[in-house]
Amino acid sequence: MSKNIAARAAVAAGSLALAATGILGGAGTAAAGSNGQQIAFTDHATPGLRHSIELYGYNHNGEESLGCFNINSGGTTYVSGWWWRGDLTVKSYNSYNFQNSYSWGTHVAVPYSQNGDWTYVTGY
Repeated sequence: MSKNIAARAAVAAGSLALAATGILGGAGTAAAGSNGQQIAFTDHATPGLRHSIELYGYNHNGEESLGCFNINSGGTTYVSGWWWRGDLTVKSYNSYNFQNSYSWGTHVAVPYSQNGDWTYVTGY
């Protein structure tokens, strides 16, 4: 009977190890820069002037997406958890939550794949 328990424990430990490897491997694949990129926006305007950005384009699934993000005025903001690819419209605003104070914009060609996860955008 103790051999049976030991065998079951070994099988369970092996299954747990495979599951953990799958989870960790899956996270790496999902986070890799192979199907879109996350945006790092650096604000070079007068510090304290700009407070939010609007990103409009296509996500990693090819779906139209629009996101608004409050930023570090005069610094770099990493917009994590949102994956973009292709033509991305970037607009910056002098207010929080992009409320009626548009000040600057550009288009960025976000690569579908690259070595890292971040595409860097500089706002002026």
